[in-house]
Amino acid sequence: MIKSVDTALKILSCFAGDPPTLGVTELAKQLRLTKSKVSRILSTMEQARFASKDGETQKYRLGPKVLELAGAFLSSHEWRTTARPHLKALRDATGESVALFVVDRDRRICLEKWESAHELRSSITLGGRYPLTAGAGGKMLLAHLPGDERKAILEKTGLPRHTSHTITDPRALERELQDIRRKGYATSYRERVPHLSSVSAPIRNFEGRVIAALCVDGPAVRFTPKKMKECVDLARRTADRISQKIGYHPPAAERGDRERTARRRKTGDAA
Repeated sequence: MIKSVDTALKILSCFAGDPPTLGVTELAKQLRLTKSKVSRILSTMEQARFASKDGETQKYRLGPKVLELAGAFLSSHEWRTTARPHLKALRDATGESVALFVVDRDRRICLEKWESAHELRSSITLGGRYPLTAGAGGKMLLAHLPGDERKAILEKTGLPRHTSHTITDPRALERELQDIRRKGYATSYRERVPHLSSVSAPIRNFEGRVIAALCVDGPAVRFTPKKMKECVDLARRTADRISQKIGYHPPAAERGDRERTARRRKTGDAA
């Protein structure tokens, strides 16, 4: 019984990638199982609405029950309601796509998004799972995980190369993560997708723990150094507002640093 449940969960996990529809033969080959066993379990999953079968292609896709569970997962993060208007305001201010990510085992999952109005924009799927080792949001979350968790994730996933700009040297990545913790923000230039760049700021709960990464991303052709700096400033301020709305109280030293930065920014604007 437990083995069958384990197999069913592995079959469900196969649908998390591409393509979104899979046949019995494909799944059997991927999981190294017999076609009869896969077919039997898929039939049970279909009856329970965890899988749906296409009458023409005879292939399967995720069923409506999965969507119900996904809705329950999203609802469990109640602070999303607080964050949503701030994310929209950030999207409007930057003109670029804005998303929230949280850690999901050895990956990150998109919890909320507001897309850019530009025709050329990033493509992030709500509920989609993305690497922790590439992209500003992934590095932000990875940087704030406990050391033993970070080590276990890196041992499991390694540092796969997504583009020519992906960090694949463990020591270089660790230096980058230290820098992110020191600066309080993360940047990515074409690390996960060849023509996409992003910036990220941390959202903290009442304990001060980083619970999510707020990201602004867009095509590298628009993310000039000036635009990236503007997005970093706006993302950090938005993340701070959301964090404080859900109970985070920054230490006095941190508040002082932010106030001095704001005064310098105003002085520079006035000049």
